Amino acid sequence: MNKKLYVSLLGIMLFFSASNVEARMTKEAHALYQEACSYEYKGDYASAISIIQKALNISGDDAMLYTKIAGLYADAGNYEEALGAYKKAVKIRPNDAFIYISIGNILQTMGDYENAYNSFMQAQQIYPEYKYNYLNLANIEYFRKNYKNAIEYYTKFLTAYPEHLEASENLANVYYASGQPDKACDIYAVLYKKYPTAFKDYAHYGMALFDTKQYKAASEVLTKALDDNKDDELILAKLALSYQYLGDNDKAFDLYAKTFALNPELTALRFDYANLLGNMGKYDEAINEYKTYIKAFPNDANAYKNLGIVYKKQSDIDLALFNIEKAYTLDSADNDIKKELALCYHQKQDYNNALKFYNMVLTSEPDNYELLANKALTLHAMNNYVSAIELYKELLEKKPNERLQKNLASATISYAYDLFDKKDYGQAILYFEDAIELNPKEASAYFGYAQANDKMGCYEPALENYRKAVSLAPSNLEYNTALSMFITNHNMMAAKFNAENTQNEQVTTNTSGAGKTENNSKAELTSTEQTMAYENLVKSGDESYKKQQYNEALDYYTKAVIYAPQDKITMLKIANIYKLTGNNTKALSFYDKLLAMDKNNTDAYFNKGLVLANQKNFDDAIKCFERVIQLTPDYPYAYYSLGMAYEQKGDSSKALEYYYLYLGVEQDENMQNSVKQKIKSLEG
Repeated sequence: MNKKLYVSLLGIMLFFSASNVEARMTKEAHALYQEACSYEYKGDYASAISIIQKALNISGDDAMLYTKIAGLYADAGNYEEALGAYKKAVKIRPNDAFIYISIGNILQTMGDYENAYNSFMQAQQIYPEYKYNYLNLANIEYFRKNYKNAIEYYTKFLTAYPEHLEASENLANVYYASGQPDKACDIYAVLYKKYPTAFKDYAHYGMALFDTKQYKAASEVLTKALDDNKDDELILAKLALSYQYLGDNDKAFDLYAKTFALNPELTALRFDYANLLGNMGKYDEAINEYKTYIKAFPNDANAYKNLGIVYKKQSDIDLALFNIEKAYTLDSADNDIKKELALCYHQKQDYNNALKFYNMVLTSEPDNYELLANKALTLHAMNNYVSAIELYKELLEKKPNERLQKNLASATISYAYDLFDKKDYGQAILYFEDAIELNPKEASAYFGYAQANDKMGCYEPALENYRKAVSLAPSNLEYNTALSMFITNHNMMAAKFNAENTQNEQVTTNTSGAGKTENNSKAELTSTEQTMAYENLVKSGDESYKKQQYNEALDYYTKAVIYAPQDKITMLKIANIYKLTGNNTKALSFYDKLLAMDKNNTDAYFNKGLVLANQKNFDDAIKCFERVIQLTPDYPYAYYSLGMAYEQKGDSSKALEYYYLYLGVEQDENMQNSVKQKIKSLEG
């Protein structure tokens, strides 16, 4: 840029001074001048200089000869001699702006920007109409990093010479250097479009695009910049970052490798490289890079935070917390750090600290939906059901969310059971009703609702909801047992009530035959005692079962069936306990006894099938499950169990058949999704 400018100015200077050549040079000096020009043309500067010296011996007061020899010295790289000659010329012609411009160019080339600027300004004062000098002033101010002045001079120059490519590029460069990459991009874009073959400043254009977050365009332009700068580590680094931000991790990874191969000491870049490795799942490598970076920059909070996030991805919550807490000590105002702390404490189940940090972030981000949802989950986990329920409802009013809807139902159920345990049955009923409305497919809500109604003496809603709970969770032993106990207890109470009424009627109406009345009373008394003994044994068995004291429960139930050998419900309880405790032989024996009494008992067939399947007796298990379907065609778990049995047998075709049938009767979306995965796996 400098040399071309110097030559063009010299040509202009010669043009403006031509009239003085004839006035002051002798013919002999002029002839020598012409001869020197011939040597200059050939590039023989030494000969040209020698001849001009001879001319100066003849015409020593000719400014043109001094400017000529100064130019020759400059071309030969002898800048001090060039400056000496120009100074002699300017003494002869102190108002020649072009001599000052030439001096300015020499000083600029020598790196003496201060004096170069003064020289250009002297020319400007002498000849302000010469607009080309604005380019000299702009360039020197660019070098001096006086960007505001440089922009002013480039703008003035381009007003006069709008097509000047180099000046336009330099103006763009100044904008970029002065922290205005958006304005730089605007100029680069115009030049790139206008001069597609002449445009060369891909590096600065790419950097400006990168700084304005135009990563796709930056990657394209920086790739062109690499054609002429294959080993430019800055271009490689910016290109790697562009691809990283675009999500093209593989390209970014390769470019980082090339960058560090050129300069392994680029420690500052290792932070971004570590981020890339973390995103690619290369956690161990990422950790090493973060540690290398932290050694050089021990006070960078983001490095500790990101290192902690990688440890969290590795499920090492303790190390995650250690590093994120370090980040917090370095920058306690950073909300992202506080969010990560909240999430880590939440994952560690340290709900008090999790809640503390959620609240801290929410003071500045009160409408952050995800944070509020996490806070609600934390309150829920802390058994602060009332606050959790309130927050869940607030969030659901803002926008529907299936996950939060389920959480609200869960918190409502938990709170209802909490009220139930405190014997506040009326309030418990209200919350169970809310839970059922929120999630009509949740069996535990119906079961709790039934229990609360049972305690309140509401027979019909209790029975209805026990049955509903069992229909939604047919394999749940607790629900089945509770339903059986409820029905049995109420039947016994009804029988006892009827028996006592009958006895009272007989005593009242029998006015004769005293011996006969005494015998009948004795018989009724014996029956009552048996009934009470039976009820007490079943009640004790149920209490032991709830406490998971299965041996004691078996003892009570076995004694109870002595009084009521046809009690199918207690017989089923005994069989189920044997199944639950792994005594398959005993379980099968009692299921068979029950089926001998009731050949259509679907629960007995289904549970017997499960025992047989557990014994790998898939053929007999399949017969049991098929019988269940014959008796109850909409029994979903029978279809599912058939699918499982055939799958275990290796009959994928039959397994798929029953899995598809299961999907037709199952209402639970989670179970449907699970079976769909099985189908997908089998269909492969």
